[in-house]
Amino acid sequence: MNNAAESRSIPFAALVLGLAGLVPFGVAAVSQWIEVPHVSPAFGIVAAATYGAVILSFLGGIRWGTALKTIAGPRQSRELLASVLSSLVGWLALLLSPIVGLSLLIAGFLLQALWDVLSVEKGYLPLWFGKLRMLLTAGAVIALFSILARLTVN
Repeated sequence: MNNAAESRSIPFAALVLGLAGLVPFGVAAVSQWIEVPHVSPAFGIVAAATYGAVILSFLGGIRWGTALKTIAGPRQSRELLASVLSSLVGWLALLLSPIVGLSLLIAGFLLQALWDVLSVEKGYLPLWFGKLRMLLTAGAVIALFSILARLTVN
């Protein structure tokens, strides 16, 4: 396989771990609509928001790491600053009402994905990363929207 093809293929470990990372979002979302053993709807909301904040912070950490390794000068400072915003958004989401907090997490995930995809297009990140981020962002956002929908129909 050539280098270009390898850079387009999502590494197996990244794909499996990424998809496994969607399980908590999925369980929390399902708990809002049907009975899930050991996961009450109230716990599912808290679990989804907390896990969402952790994952958003993790995504910011990825960007911090890439800025340290590949960028220098004023752009590095901007990238480092932007990378910590994910953690702050996640933390703030936990302090707000569930509807506002989940909405903020959804916005955070979508903006982080946009940044990641634009960085892939500029050649700052491997091609596979953009594909993986879109897949995982879709899963997380769909789950969070499902919880938000349930909260607004009650």
